Amino acid sequence: MKPFMDKNFLLDTEAARDLYFGQAAPLPIFDYHCHLSPKEIAENKPFSDIAEIWLKGDHYKWRIMRSNGADESLCSGQASWEDKFLAYAQALEKSAGNPLLHWSHLELQRAYGIDDILTQGNALKIRQWANDIIRERKDSPRSMLTRFNVAVVCTTDDPADDLGWHRQIAADPEFGTEAARAGKKTTRVLPTFRPDRIMNVQDAAAWKNYAGTLGNAADIEIKDFASLQEALARRHAYFHANGCRLSDHALLTPAFALASEAELNTIIGSLLEGKAADTEAAEKIATAVLIHCARLNAKAGWTMQLHIGALRNTNTRLFRLYGPDGGGDSISDSNIVLSLARFLDYLDAQNSLPKTILYSLDATRNASLAVLAQSFAMHGSPGKIQYGSAWWFNDHKDGMERHLVETASVSLIGRWVGMLTDSRSFLSFPRHEYFRRILCRIVGRWIEDGELPSGEAYADSLVRNISWYNARDFFGMEIPRWAKN
Repeated sequence: MKPFMDKNFLLDTEAARDLYFGQAAPLPIFDYHCHLSPKEIAENKPFSDIAEIWLKGDHYKWRIMRSNGADESLCSGQASWEDKFLAYAQALEKSAGNPLLHWSHLELQRAYGIDDILTQGNALKIRQWANDIIRERKDSPRSMLTRFNVAVVCTTDDPADDLGWHRQIAADPEFGTEAARAGKKTTRVLPTFRPDRIMNVQDAAAWKNYAGTLGNAADIEIKDFASLQEALARRHAYFHANGCRLSDHALLTPAFALASEAELNTIIGSLLEGKAADTEAAEKIATAVLIHCARLNAKAGWTMQLHIGALRNTNTRLFRLYGPDGGGDSISDSNIVLSLARFLDYLDAQNSLPKTILYSLDATRNASLAVLAQSFAMHGSPGKIQYGSAWWFNDHKDGMERHLVETASVSLIGRWVGMLTDSRSFLSFPRHEYFRRILCRIVGRWIEDGELPSGEAYADSLVRNISWYNARDFFGMEIPRWAKN
């Protein structure tokens, strides 16, 4: 029997262990999609309680706590952090097979050197133990980024955001752009352009209100599609000037419904009058905005991320209680490949297809989307369109293994840009370690089974590139000097 999560956790062959400790473990982290708060990084206020770091806003943990029968006050509510931590430990005892069991213990081990197994019996002792360390070291958002060897973090930001917190971080003499260029151990914190609110027109009042906000930020009145395009173009340029090289778009299903400018103007006029858009009109606006953003990305050299298949806010009671991102989302089984293929082909035919990463919450689409991505391969742009990492409900051991094997089987895994956290927690970076161990587990088995040559040309470089170098070279962002080699 193997010990629980020892140093060789998930590394079940000698080749896997050699790959992980020799190639993957020493590399920096490029976290190109997360939901960390730039405000918290800018202010850098010291942490005080592991319970707050773990459980504030973490719908992953809230889901298993609710499934264990916890009252909502212990999840999104106002119960004490002590009670919340205990409730989480109680749920964790029932979580066999769930990645939270592994993530939580990796975080205890890597952040605080605590190797004890968390139970409801020792939960309060472990909380106090971690909190003593937090206060003694004066842990903060930036110290966690440094501790986990994070070179680049890309947050998720609305186009109307003035990026004030990002600018404050960049200007910080100890942590910002000049410090990174000087070789200090710091993290580049960069924005991502996410225009979902102007794409989604189901709520006419909300869309009209947001169109005013976006127009104010761009210094233009949005009154038709041309002015909407100009507003997005101005904000895109502003984000570019602040280091952004990524856009991100959440799509339940990728719509591809082309419309004339006159049709789009009519739809926008109705929305500005507070009239709801029907399904066909909504798809036309979504398609037009996404095409416009893709063209902006292609011209600026950005990468477009399409997150597909999250069925949002399925629980009305929970949505009314908490709002979005409360843990009431699910996996859609909608058809996505045909319309997505038409969208990509339309842009490709106009030489306006940017570098693109496709993500699906439905893991049955792994092979379909990996094959579709490779259909748009292009000379001079290795890995230009690719199938993204095992996302959200798939970022566990089985999901990552399926993703790696299925993507490698039909695509070119050696050009893939690797893992991300998609997290709101500053303790979440051991998820990269978790992924790298799984990567080395798979590659190590290929070596042991005689399916892949060992050594630099195939295995060693594969692990290094997926863990760090592919992302470093793909996105075109400025990297801190300490992490460039």
